[in-house]
Amino acid sequence: MFHSKKLDQFGSYAFASLSALKAEVSKKMRVVDMGVGDPDFPPPKEVQGALVAALGDENIHRYPDYQGDRFFREAVARFFLNRYKIKLNVDKNVLGLIGTKEGIFHLPLAVLNTGDIGCYTSPGYPVYRAGIAFAGGKPVEIPLREENNFVLDPDEIPQGTKLLWINYPNNPTTAVADRDFFKHVVELAHERNFLIANDAAYSEIYSDKIAPPLSILNISGALNVAVEFHSLSKTFCMTGWRIGFVVGNENAISSLATLKKYIDSGVFRAVQQAGKTALDSYWTIAEAIRKIFARRVERWLGVLEGKGIFAYNFGATFYVWAKVPKNYTDESFAKYLLENAGIIAMPGSAMGDAGKNFVRFSMTLPDNRIEYAAAQFPSVPLDKRSA
Repeated sequence: MFHSKKLDQFGSYAFASLSALKAEVSKKMRVVDMGVGDPDFPPPKEVQGALVAALGDENIHRYPDYQGDRFFREAVARFFLNRYKIKLNVDKNVLGLIGTKEGIFHLPLAVLNTGDIGCYTSPGYPVYRAGIAFAGGKPVEIPLREENNFVLDPDEIPQGTKLLWINYPNNPTTAVADRDFFKHVVELAHERNFLIANDAAYSEIYSDKIAPPLSILNISGALNVAVEFHSLSKTFCMTGWRIGFVVGNENAISSLATLKKYIDSGVFRAVQQAGKTALDSYWTIAEAIRKIFARRVERWLGVLEGKGIFAYNFGATFYVWAKVPKNYTDESFAKYLLENAGIIAMPGSAMGDAGKNFVRFSMTLPDNRIEYAAAQFPSVPLDKRSA
């Protein structure tokens, strides 16, 4: 039998399971997929044009630099300087990725030894745990608690931790971390000698109700103990293009770059040119994308409120994190929505045990689909518990 036992500890990948479920239900009724966070509109014209123009360069089709071509890394450094007021060394602190998913999975392979403790927050992106497990580390789940507004309690970070995954702004809870939180975990990392990895994929998706989210690298001393992953997928609607980057600690960046030399050959240069254009055009194109998602989030919060369902959005991401009504589990409520309205929502438990009793709605579909879902949303037994 050609099968690694490492795979036995994982069930169906949550997003893949949703796709299979969607196919089954769509045979019976019109389906509105609010399960997966995949923006429904294309990247800005400037970004598309940069890709097309780059194809005419005869050198664009050759192998790229393993770290990401210098023009892309320089664009990352400019973006960080302008957005976060942080100066990065393009040769030591910046690494291009074939989308942040691959970097997130590979980081534990580059920085952990067998048996090392790697912590991750729950509910959260399933790849955090998977990367630690496949690297031979010991995955330790730390719950995000509603009473703490889904911000990690640093006192729950276990002794002996070597890698800590955090994700702010947070998927799926939409929570946003403040400077005091980042400062606390950076201080702990210095005291206990562990690496912090912040997945900042949603750092540029926020409403005008909050201040622009911080980078963990805004904290003094963070460059010595932290790396941060950034994705062009959400910010510029480039999910299928597969380009992102990680910035931060020189040693961790170097280790991951060395590993990747044996795994891939970098991002297609034409896509890197498009990525450079996106980053350089951030100040003129990102705001319009943000406003679309923020408007949709507010609309859906209103729909749920009208049904007596309490839901969270802390002003960031394009998700709505909703409590399931009384007498439902997250899975049974998701099934109820499918059977009665053709609405796909992600059960919170698909993203970790601490996600039980919540479902996640993604606002990455056209307004008319959201309005259709609003009209179809069924009446449910109301949950009178206060937030």
